[in-house]
Amino acid sequence: MEPFKSLKDHVYHYISEKINDGSLLPETKINEKMIIDDLDISRTPVREALIQLAAQGYLENIPRRGFIVKQVDSRKAKEVYGLLGVLEGYAASLAADMMEQGDIRKLKDLYAKMKTSLETGDVRAYYAFQNQFHDVYIEKSGNRELIKQIRLLKKIFIRQTYTTKAGEPSLKKVLEETNADHKTIINLFEKKEAASLEQYLRHHHWNPSLAGYDTV
Repeated sequence: MEPFKSLKDHVYHYISEKINDGSLLPETKINEKMIIDDLDISRTPVREALIQLAAQGYLENIPRRGFIVKQVDSRKAKEVYGLLGVLEGYAASLAADMMEQGDIRKLKDLYAKMKTSLETGDVRAYYAFQNQFHDVYIEKSGNRELIKQIRLLKKIFIRQTYTTKAGEPSLKKVLEETNADHKTIINLFEKKEAASLEQYLRHHHWNPSLAGYDTV
């Protein structure tokens, strides 16, 4: 059963989605009246959600300007990648023995969809399918607090740009290598190699050196 969501939770999700789909870019001021009008709610839950997002580091409350979408700097991105590697690795190790054939088929289907997205140049679709891929085994871990913490950390990257800088590998090459990781993850789940999954996710897939592609 899905947990009850308060009005504040709905606003929190609404703002996250706006940042995620590019409607709200870094340095953009949050229009509180627009949110109130769009969701047809009072100002209180909107303020509560904005304060929570600011406290978690996703927005900045600037005097006389209001709440602004923050950028993710490279140092913070690397730190979060390191944490996600530990937490997702643990989640995968917990899920390894509980993954059923239907779950494996779902991973393979999402891997194929990510591959097609790269072939057609649809990075946004790739990102969406990638999130769904990871969610399969994260949910299967069964550890609700672990799931909560992983989701909270990932909200730091609620808008992904996947940009590359001069001298770095091309965007397509980087994402193709990342998708090759997904194939390896599937193979490890098929073999139920919990320890290998934990190490692979922690030290390879969530390698902090790749964090630069998620700064905005």
